[in-house]
Amino acid sequence: MKYHEYRNGHLIQTNKKFSALTKKQKEHIGRDLRERYIKMMKYPGVKLPPKKREQILDEVYEIIGKKGIWIPFGEVKKYYYSRISSFIRSHQKQPQNHNQDKCAF
Repeated sequence: MKYHEYRNGHLIQTNKKFSALTKKQKEHIGRDLRERYIKMMKYPGVKLPPKKREQILDEVYEIIGKKGIWIPFGEVKKYYYSRISSFIRSHQKQPQNHNQDKCAF
């Protein structure tokens, strides 16, 4: 049991990969990362500064811990940084919701 440790009364696999999570867990993490990243974006198509990216990562990792999902921080970070360009593209493709009322002359 080289890669296992007891933490808080649970046996934890310390070398767990992101791909080892269930589909529901992956979707939950991906959705949280995407929503928070898009919410913090001020300009479409522009990456966030490193401080804000790290802040989002820390917030989502806390949420993951509260949900009872255990995965090494490095795996979440690797997944997050690989998906940033996808988050930006999906945000650009979303139709802009301009609430313009039709003017009746």
